[in-house]
Amino acid sequence: MFTCILDPKSRVTLCDQLYGALRDEIERGGMAAGERMPSKRELSQHLGVSTATVEAAYGRLMSEGFCESRPRSGMFVARELPGAVRRIAAQAAPVRWDFTTGAADADHFPYAAWARLMREVLSEQNNSLLLSGDPQGSPELRREIADMMKKLRGIEVQPDQIVIGAGTEVLVTALAALIGRERLFAVEDPGYSRVRRILTASGARIAPTPLAGGAIDVSALYLCGAGAAYVTPSHQFPMGVEMDGAQRESLLRWARETGGYILEDDYDSEFRFSGTGAPALMAMDGGEHVIYMNTFARTLAPGLRLSFMALPLLLAQRYRAMHGACSVSGFEQETLRKFISGGHLERHIARMRVIYRERLAALTQEARQLGLGEVEPCVAGLHVLLHVGGKTPAQELVPLAAREGVRLTRLCDYSVMRAEAAQDRVVLLGFAGMDEEEIRAGLKALCRAWM
Repeated sequence: MFTCILDPKSRVTLCDQLYGALRDEIERGGMAAGERMPSKRELSQHLGVSTATVEAAYGRLMSEGFCESRPRSGMFVARELPGAVRRIAAQAAPVRWDFTTGAADADHFPYAAWARLMREVLSEQNNSLLLSGDPQGSPELRREIADMMKKLRGIEVQPDQIVIGAGTEVLVTALAALIGRERLFAVEDPGYSRVRRILTASGARIAPTPLAGGAIDVSALYLCGAGAAYVTPSHQFPMGVEMDGAQRESLLRWARETGGYILEDDYDSEFRFSGTGAPALMAMDGGEHVIYMNTFARTLAPGLRLSFMALPLLLAQRYRAMHGACSVSGFEQETLRKFISGGHLERHIARMRVIYRERLAALTQEARQLGLGEVEPCVAGLHVLLHVGGKTPAQELVPLAAREGVRLTRLCDYSVMRAEAAQDRVVLLGFAGMDEEEIRAGLKALCRAWM
């Protein structure tokens, strides 16, 4: 069943919101040509809107050639998409250059050190690692993480406040139950779409909340009555902006005044290329309203599925009462503990920071030389925003790139509400998964596709 978030308080009509979401899904290939679409009644019940709203959105899609009605069968995605979108989609090539933000560097993973530590852990024959262990994770690993948080982010927490989990998705799911699904969870819009889906699947109510100056609009939090806010303050995803001091104080004031919780996702704060950056929200809070989240997916590898969060003491006690086992194996936890305590993680981050800085420089220079458009300055994180020049229609940017073997996403793909028209011509270029030569070759392919 197709799912999207519709905001009845928005100035954009529900029909226009639904039309935009359906069209984007079809253009991205989420609904394949010839695929049956939900019936008007099914979709209206699923989304909580009237059948008239669905009918009007379907009617607009039909008039533009995106879907077709078949007698006694229902509504289907058109067998042939309109104009250039149809021709380009049919010619998509195998992916050779992946500029998506989820790509990762595998060539520089510290295989030798990790393998040696794994063998060391196995040779110790520690039977306790075979058991379910502490529900919050290994106490020894939590002590290492607490020391790391203090050293890298200035956050002082006790090991008992830390929870280790098999990926951010697992932790967010646990938080939905821990904080209470009856709360309204505000999420940045545009923002990290996977967290939106996880919260919705967990039964939580979400409120897509606009940005103001690159950070979540705190005034909107008061207006919608949110009880929790998921934010990416160090490097807003996908805009890439850092929340300034005044914005941080305003957000913390909202949490104190309303009793709300701030879910601070510090997902790539380790990779900063200039300046010192602002302190973490949890370091400013005093420990009552901020839940700090981070992952080793960026610093090591996504496939390891190792993340952690630091909870206020009251929530940590509640977590222990609700959970009986940790979602990460004892062997992986002990290997990671040794990896951190031996200084391997710190050295690896320092090395990757240099490598990523070189890749960022190559991307920025090549994009400018090719005249692809304007690259926004990037002081942190592993992706940039490119404002695409030229006359290529916005809806053809991604499928044209796909024809040349380039995978990327547009900024508007991360918006729940229909994005501003200007965002349609902004694409995200992740540079973590390719070296400088591959980045330059991928940008040349984009130039062939768009120019």
